[in-house]
Amino acid sequence: MLNAKLAIGAALAGAFVLGAVAVGLSSASSDGSGSGGGAFSDAQEDEIRAIVRTYLMDNPEVIIDAVNAFSERERVAAAENARQAAMSNLDRLLDPKTAFIHGKDPAKAKVAVVELFDYHCGFCKRAVNLVREMTEDDEDVKVVFREFPILRPESELAAEMALAAREQDKFLDLHFALMESAGVLTRERILEIAGETGLDVARLETAAKRAEIGAAIESNRELARELGVGGTPAFIIASIDGDYVEIVEGFRADDVLAKIEEAKKAAS
Repeated sequence: MLNAKLAIGAALAGAFVLGAVAVGLSSASSDGSGSGGGAFSDAQEDEIRAIVRTYLMDNPEVIIDAVNAFSERERVAAAENARQAAMSNLDRLLDPKTAFIHGKDPAKAKVAVVELFDYHCGFCKRAVNLVREMTEDDEDVKVVFREFPILRPESELAAEMALAAREQDKFLDLHFALMESAGVLTRERILEIAGETGLDVARLETAAKRAEIGAAIESNRELARELGVGGTPAFIIASIDGDYVEIVEGFRADDVLAKIEEAKKAAS
């Protein structure tokens, strides 16, 4: 990826210098100092190439500047595309049939924070306290928990079990217990944790096999693809009316909290 960007940057820098030299030579030519007609001879083209090469060798920072400018434009464009995709899919993102929604007073919340997570994601585990506080302390915010198992095969099973726990009103209990656990979440370990949190394990296993559980997880994968999200955690912060939507990828607590405040103001 970096090599490709360097190549693009070099081409851009070279084109810029080439254009400047071409204008100069063309002007000289039209003044009678060149071959006339604005066309370059083979010798002139060789001279231009030599000038461009010398300039880039003497000023390699031009290439880096071009790469950085290109990367920033790509980042801004990707972020805007993701934001537009999130706005277009807001109803799906807030759909309780394919997620679990919780907050101090979800019915009155002005802002939704959608989290895409994986139970084996270290940064998701670090975000637990932030997420827990959002569900308990701020009546203007509700959290939409969306399973996005991408890191290990066991993540899929953990996601299925967590969604199945909704049937026993134990999603949050199992969710936070899984997030706070260390090591690989094997089937045995998941069921052990489920039993410790008061779940009927046999009933949980049956519920986890239902088609709607797998469909919910696949729906989350489709949403992630449309938003261009490829890692966890990812937070989509939106005013309920859809006037404000932003995405924060990775665990950046300050950015998430700042976007929440912006969403509140937009919803006022």
